[in-house]
Amino acid sequence: MKKLQIILAISILAFFISCSEEDTVKPDPKETDSIELTSVEGVDITKSIGFPQDGQTEIIVSFHTQITNKGNRDLLLYAKMEIVEMAAGQASYFCWGDIDKNEGTCYPPLKEDFLSDRTMTVKAGETTPPGNFLQYISDDLEGGTAKIRYIVFEKDNEDNRDTIFYNITVTK
Repeated sequence: MKKLQIILAISILAFFISCSEEDTVKPDPKETDSIELTSVEGVDITKSIGFPQDGQTEIIVSFHTQITNKGNRDLLLYAKMEIVEMAAGQASYFCWGDIDKNEGTCYPPLKEDFLSDRTMTVKAGETTPPGNFLQYISDDLEGGTAKIRYIVFEKDNEDNRDTIFYNITVTK
């Protein structure tokens, strides 16, 4: 009986030692700051309407953002467009992914915030071509200023993100 009690006491002691906080497995820290957004044209863009052609009802201003993955693993990314300010006759939209390879999509012109419904993969240490993240402002030839913020973040780690802010002014 004594042997059974000693074995039971040792087993209980071993169980408590194995369950102590010191031996718990901690999850890997989430990566941050590995995404870098860079504007190709600059973030302050001014476009003149000029002399509209007959039948022309709008001017479209395009701008491009490159995405650099500064990390050591491939990233699946989403893009979010946030409208900070927009003139009445303007709308904004963007294309996300490689359209030429049928690995991307262009979203319709909007006047409200929008989150992409698909991810884009950026390989470790690489920078996307300017055509993989295109942004547009459509203006009804009245002019005005649009302020748009784009946030690109990792699919399962929203803390790994970068933000770029564009000021687009269309003048008459």
